Amino acid sequence: MESVTVQVEDVPVKFPFKPYPCQVKYMSAVIRALNCSGNAILESPTGTGKTLAMLCSLLSWRPSQENPPKILFASRTHSQLSQVAQEISSLAPLYPGICVSLLASREQYCLHPTVSTYHNVSQSSACRSAVSSSSCTHYTNYKKFSKPPVDTVRDIEDFVAGCAAHKTCPYYSAQFLAQSADVVLLPYNYLTDRNLQHRFKSLINDSIIVFDEAHNITKFCENGYTFALPASEMNGALDALEGSEAAEKCQQICGFLEEFYDHGYQSSFFQFFESFVSFDDVKYLRGADNDNNQGLNELITFLENILDIIDSKTTDSYNLLYESETQSLVCVCLDPSISLKTLKKFTTRSLIITSGTISPLSSLIKELDTEFTEVLRNDHVIKPCQALVQVVTRGSDGETLQSSFKNRSSETYLRSLGNSLINYFRVIPAGVLVFFPSYTAMDIAVGFWREEGNIWSSMQQIKSLHVEARNKEYFHRSLKRYEYDCTSATPRGAVLFAVCRGKLAEGVDLKEEKSRGVIIVGIPYTYMNDPLVAMKMEYLDRRKIGGKAWYQHTAFRAVNQALGRAIRHQHDYGVMLLLDERFADNTDMLPAWISQSVEVVPQFGSSIKTTAQFFKFHNISPPADTYYSRFTKGEQGLRQGIKWMEFPVLTSSYTVLKTVLGLLYTVCITFVRGLMFLMRSR
Repeated sequence: MESVTVQVEDVPVKFPFKPYPCQVKYMSAVIRALNCSGNAILESPTGTGKTLAMLCSLLSWRPSQENPPKILFASRTHSQLSQVAQEISSLAPLYPGICVSLLASREQYCLHPTVSTYHNVSQSSACRSAVSSSSCTHYTNYKKFSKPPVDTVRDIEDFVAGCAAHKTCPYYSAQFLAQSADVVLLPYNYLTDRNLQHRFKSLINDSIIVFDEAHNITKFCENGYTFALPASEMNGALDALEGSEAAEKCQQICGFLEEFYDHGYQSSFFQFFESFVSFDDVKYLRGADNDNNQGLNELITFLENILDIIDSKTTDSYNLLYESETQSLVCVCLDPSISLKTLKKFTTRSLIITSGTISPLSSLIKELDTEFTEVLRNDHVIKPCQALVQVVTRGSDGETLQSSFKNRSSETYLRSLGNSLINYFRVIPAGVLVFFPSYTAMDIAVGFWREEGNIWSSMQQIKSLHVEARNKEYFHRSLKRYEYDCTSATPRGAVLFAVCRGKLAEGVDLKEEKSRGVIIVGIPYTYMNDPLVAMKMEYLDRRKIGGKAWYQHTAFRAVNQALGRAIRHQHDYGVMLLLDERFADNTDMLPAWISQSVEVVPQFGSSIKTTAQFFKFHNISPPADTYYSRFTKGEQGLRQGIKWMEFPVLTSSYTVLKTVLGLLYTVCITFVRGLMFLMRSR
């Protein structure tokens, strides 16, 4: 496919092929925002090539500027950033000479034989110790280079290998390269964390910032300005100053903080703190820290952060919470806009927030408290016939489907839901993803169906069943088994029961046969009595944004993220089923391309019929109940010794070829049984 140049707004954009209309629409929004140094919030469904469209519009617009700004492209995970680096590398024929740096954690980059075995804070501490003692040869070699030894990053593995060849440190080399790079790829926390923002201020100045996969942007911004003081660190500070002149002041401050233990969350904390602790007190404690004690450092940092909040007059945006599980005082940031406003203070040119699923937008825009000159809810690249979206309000037995907190343990509801899923599993081919509101809701449902026996066994007769594990290692194992069962030679397919906001819903790419059906069971509302949720709702009510609207919108954002597991590219197709009557009144909270085509179906039979017809249109036969024979041990051994093919019960929709194969199967198994009988007779 030949590359083309298309005129988008006032910019000739080089593109590797003729762009889809939705890509042109997306690039137009990006370029309009850049032209006026404005901000944009852009939703474009998975499969529309939004990352490619974003990169081409940025790289085409940038050279037209007198002083081309640096592009900071942030995403949630290192694997996503590595994919973006590979995408830029593939565009090299169109955009030659683009220098890319990728800032990653020490866990991704460290080559030191000992430090690389540590994790998180321990690794950072070990690294700093090795650097200060000059015991890291990779860092020593890095300091000798006048320019980065590797001139661009194609992906993380490639960059690490290049640095290893020069025996230099990838972690510090990437930061060195970032100063001169055209594009810097980096995790969210480099841009949302209060400490890292100031550390990389020179990088942020006069830049264009892109937050990709940004459906959780508010959470990252709030977490970046939330900080904690564990009780163990406070005790460490007291021990460090014991016997010194500063011990009494430290004891007074720690005693004051301890008064806020076990009292829920405290919005009145700051007014008490301001009258008790001053910057002079903190300066006094820092002067007494002769041994660079970790506990005392943590206490001083905590106090300085509190005083900064008071000094910036943002105390209304914070609350104090005591976490009994971690035994920590946590100063919780409730306003994500604080993080973004700091970026804008660093003279950021444009801020672009984008995701495949970011709806509903209204409360999000209010929360971010940022002026967006461009707001886009983009169309999909697929045709209407490639997706079937239904809200189903009643189960196969006529019972109302509603997975509310009160109803999700009802045996009547669980039985109706289970039997309804059985019917869908019969008509949806290959892989089906079923998302529950929470792990608790999933455990209740799966546990009930297993105890009922006939529901779980009926599901197993149609498809292989898998359940999303909480443990990361077990999750990947179950995912691999699910993927194998979806694409193996047998016509059964598989089901993976998962959770909204879980590992599967947050970005796993399952295309085609691995995701022909996505079923949402209920709305994933968070626990309203959770102190953090109560805090947030109370805060938003004070700001006139509306805590209830936020509560509902965050739940639907999680639903939309799970729905994003369906339709992964231009030629993909599948069904999306919302099995809860509450969806019927809230279809406007779904992504634009879904809300335009969703159908509310009050009769379960109609839903089954249209689902079967959908796949018949795409020439795929449904997986009817699989026929199982009862095997003797000898037959089971034969089954394991050869590739076994299960034959489904014939339906009128099956082709003549499958009928012939079925007859051959019957003849073969009859022959094998006869042979086994003769062998036993002898």
